[in-house]
Amino acid sequence: MGKRNADFRLRVTGIRSLGRLSKGFQSLGRLSKGLPWTGFLLTGFLLMGFLLMGFSACGTGGDLSREECPSPLSGSTVANPLLPDLYTADPAVLVHNCTFYITAGHDEGETDFQMFNWYVLSSTDLVHWSDNGGPVLSLDVFEWADANAWAGQMVEKEGRFYWYVPVNKGDGSGMAIGVAVGDSPLGPFVDAIGAPLIDDRIEMEAFDFEFDYQTVFTIDPTVFVDDHGRAYLSYGGFGRMVTVELGSDMVSLAGDLVEETPEHIFEAPYLFTRGGIYYVIYAAGINPATIDYSVSESPFGPWRYQGRIMDALPNLPGEDFATSHPAVTEFAGQWYLVYHISDGPGGGTYKRQVALEKLYFDPDGHIAPISPSKEVAF
Repeated sequence: MGKRNADFRLRVTGIRSLGRLSKGFQSLGRLSKGLPWTGFLLTGFLLMGFLLMGFSACGTGGDLSREECPSPLSGSTVANPLLPDLYTADPAVLVHNCTFYITAGHDEGETDFQMFNWYVLSSTDLVHWSDNGGPVLSLDVFEWADANAWAGQMVEKEGRFYWYVPVNKGDGSGMAIGVAVGDSPLGPFVDAIGAPLIDDRIEMEAFDFEFDYQTVFTIDPTVFVDDHGRAYLSYGGFGRMVTVELGSDMVSLAGDLVEETPEHIFEAPYLFTRGGIYYVIYAAGINPATIDYSVSESPFGPWRYQGRIMDALPNLPGEDFATSHPAVTEFAGQWYLVYHISDGPGGGTYKRQVALEKLYFDPDGHIAPISPSKEVAF
C-alpha cells in the first residue's frame, strides 16, 4: 500500500520535475556539441545527476506546498469510512511533504469511550490509506496522565512535530492538555514538558476563578501556526472556548487566556485560515451535534456565525447519540472535511470510523453544506 502511494507520487511529480529541468537539458545538449569526448561524458554525468536529484526531491514531496501537491488520480475513488476495520475518532489533519496525515484517537469501548492511544493514518493519493502499523502515541508517554486519550491535533514547526492532546490527570484533578513532540509525524514521540501545558490550576489563576468547576472543560485542543510562525491554541467543550498564543518554543504560553466563544458551539473546535480569514469549525448544539462554523479577522475572535456545514450524523438503533468532530485542510488545490461516523460497518457510537468529503467555498468564502457520502470521486 505504501509502495503504491510512493510510486504514484513519483510518477506525477517526476514528470513535473522533468518539465522544469528540460530547458537546462537542452542547454547542456547544445554545449556538449562543442566539447571533446571527455566533456561529453562529463555532461552526461551531470544530466544523470540532475535527473536523480529531481526524482529524489519529488519522491519525498520536496518543498511543494499543500496546494502544489499532485492531485489524486483523475477517475479514482475512495470509500467511506477510509479504514473500515479500524475504529478511530476525533480526527485532525496535517499535510507534510505531500502526505495527507490524519491523527485520531483509538476507540476500544463497547458501552462508553475507552481510549488509551492515538493512530496516524496517512495517504499520498487519498485513495490508498495506511494505519502505519498501529498506534503512534500512547497515554503511557504522559506519566502524569491515566485515562482518556481524546481529541488532539498535530502541527509542524521548524521540522518538529507537536501533538497537543487532552488527557485525564492521574491525581484526579480532571482533564488537561499535554504536548508530545517528535521529529516525524510517525514518531517516536516524547512528553515535551513532563507536565500539563494547560489544566484547571492554570485556568483558575488566569481567570481568577475560585473553584475548578468554573473553568472551561479542558478538551479538544486545536492549534494553528500562521505564516509568521506564531501559533495559537483554542480548546473547550460544553459551549465554551478559550484561545491563547503559544510561545515560540510551542510548549509554553505567550499570552493571556481569552474566552471568546463562537455561537452554537458544543465542542471540537478546529482552526484554519483561508483568504486571510480565520475559520473555526465545530460540533454545534448537543449530541447528536451538527457541524457548524464561524469566521473572524483574528484567532481570538469575535466570531461571526456563518451557518451549518453538515447535519447531525446518525447512530445505530439502540445506541447512544452520535458525536461529531470535524477537521479541515487543503490538499492539491482541493479543500477537504475529515470527520468520524458512528454507523459504519461493524462500528457504532463507541466504535467510530474516519471519513472524508470534498469541501467547497463560494466566491465570498462561505462553505457549502455537504452530506455524508459512501464514496468520494476524484
